[in-house]
Amino acid sequence: MSSTETRIFYDTDADPARLQNRVVAVIGYGSQGHAHALNLRDSGVGARVLVGLRPGGQSWERARAEQLDVRPVAEAARAADVIMMLLPDQEARAVYESGIAPALQRGKTLLFAHGFNIHFREIVPPAGVDVARGASGRERQRAGRCARLCRRDRVRPCGRVRDDVPRGDGD
Repeated sequence: MSSTETRIFYDTDADPARLQNRVVAVIGYGSQGHAHALNLRDSGVGARVLVGLRPGGQSWERARAEQLDVRPVAEAARAADVIMMLLPDQEARAVYESGIAPALQRGKTLLFAHGFNIHFREIVPPAGVDVARGASGRERQRAGRCARLCRRDRVRPCGRVRDDVPRGDGD
């Protein structure tokens, strides 16, 4: 596959059982974080979902009202096997450096909703950490609609691991 081709993965390409008993930290609770946290929690795959936010931030109480496990970013990242960065690009690097980077270690997976910070190397994860991108810009714009469709059709959107960023030995 050339670097300009996109491979789309479907439910039949994935094994949801691999998420059983895994801890997934959703960092951010805007349209992407909200949709991904609720979809993952409600999907039945058995992953434990944490939401990493700024204590006292405007999304903290919204996420708690949905009965999600809400924690400060660094605490959620330390506890997670998979860390989903679902923040605005202009905030992602600072949050990564202060709360995510110290928690990264071999075998963890760092997942992005879009690739700006990885592509332009604003964020450079260490070796041994798997890096993936899980949603396009269009999905970000339609996150609410995506959440409704995923619930209705029981679909789990998934992205492809990029070849130009570090890959570890995570599952």
